[in-house]
Amino acid sequence: NNRQSGILLHPTALHGPYGMGDIGPSAYEFIDSLAEMGQTLWQILPIGPTDIYNSPYSSISTFAGNHILISLDLLVKDGLLDSKYLKNHVIFNEKIIDFEKVITFKMSILRLVCKSFIENASMEMKQSFDQFCVDNFYWLDEYSKYWALKKENDKASWIHWELLEVQNMEYVNEAKIMQFLFHHQWKGLHDHCKEKGVKIIGDMPIYVGHDSSDVYFNRNLFQLDDDGKMAWQSGAPPCDFQGNGQLWGSPLHDWESHVENDFIWWKKRFKKLFEMVDIIRLDHFIGYSRYYRIPIEEETAINGEWVQAPGNKLFQELISTLPKFNVIAEDLGDVTEDVINLRDSFNFPGMRVLQFEMDKIPFHDDFSKNSIVCTGTHDNDTLRGWFESLPNHGKDKLILTKKKLLNFFNCNEENIHWKIIDFAFNTSSNMIIIPLQDILGKDSSSRFNEPGTISMQNWSWRMQNEELTDLMKNKLLYLTKKHLKKINH
Repeated sequence: NNRQSGILLHPTALHGPYGMGDIGPSAYEFIDSLAEMGQTLWQILPIGPTDIYNSPYSSISTFAGNHILISLDLLVKDGLLDSKYLKNHVIFNEKIIDFEKVITFKMSILRLVCKSFIENASMEMKQSFDQFCVDNFYWLDEYSKYWALKKENDKASWIHWELLEVQNMEYVNEAKIMQFLFHHQWKGLHDHCKEKGVKIIGDMPIYVGHDSSDVYFNRNLFQLDDDGKMAWQSGAPPCDFQGNGQLWGSPLHDWESHVENDFIWWKKRFKKLFEMVDIIRLDHFIGYSRYYRIPIEEETAINGEWVQAPGNKLFQELISTLPKFNVIAEDLGDVTEDVINLRDSFNFPGMRVLQFEMDKIPFHDDFSKNSIVCTGTHDNDTLRGWFESLPNHGKDKLILTKKKLLNFFNCNEENIHWKIIDFAFNTSSNMIIIPLQDILGKDSSSRFNEPGTISMQNWSWRMQNEELTDLMKNKLLYLTKKHLKKINH
């Protein structure tokens, strides 16, 4: 029996005392809960260091880990931090992340830990740090220099830097120590997942931020002008949901340069992420077949154009190079035959999102076994929020309404999210992923992200301690046993 199920929850959304979820005790507790519920998959969003907008999909490095996810409690446990620094910390909002407050607090402590690392670290940890720097030199050296230069240029984007050589090597060491601490803690958490029979589904955005270490040190791999500015920008064309399309503001890949370089940057990128997760979700899979190119001066995506991308060559090279290439194609959006052919030629599982599939009754649930079915993604409303947005009644027989949905499932409004979750398990897809908000029955106020918007609400939702009750755990375990039959603990 190859069917598997799991939960989507980004680590930042875990509960904990320091204003934001991290990869410490609450993450271990969540993995234990997954095992108790018979779940074998944990889907997360990208875990790189984010830019000023705090979006996991807008990172300053595709290789580095998000240092703000470092667990302070584990630093105390490892003897790297005196617990007195945590006793009188600021009071945080437990329901919503105040990123500015959290980052200010955690960075003050992480800087302290970095300065005293050599003094406080055990001999074994010092040796592990030295080995980490050797093993990861291919990205760590550049990232640490970028980190230092960004500090010395008052956090300005590299396009405006005046200082181009590092003056203070302490900044370089700070970046390396923080990355070591993140990766050290992440490995411990990943090992715990393996012990509990849980695989991590990681996420790889197709694009990287312009103000990033990746672009700064590899300008030839991106479509930039002679001054390093973006000649074009990424985005999505107009659709039923967004009439002007989307501007993502990220530089486009110079695919000719990637081909000439035998996709070396891509090989390093996949190799690194596969060391940290078990399965990779390829965000915006369409872009590997064709990408949407928008002139940089445009204020909407209306005047963009589609350009072919060498996804076939890229995946052939990656599969021949990497021992295991377990990926999921996020084939949502303007999917055309060329995208489907690219996905199917490599037998990549695609995605089916029930909020998009259940637009009319009867529903089509004849999904391919080689697919992953989700009640929603990080970009969707919650199930309850989506249900509340439906009209109560409608004259058009094809339009989905609340009444039709309740009649179809023969249930009341309070139970509608569990009925749809049950429906997901009853499809033929080999993978089922449910966002935690849908297990908890949350409304739109718990939505994780609203695409095309820059809002303080985006990415800021958190679960509460003990909010995932025994009743909910037992309900999910029952559905899992009922439909999957075989539970792997």
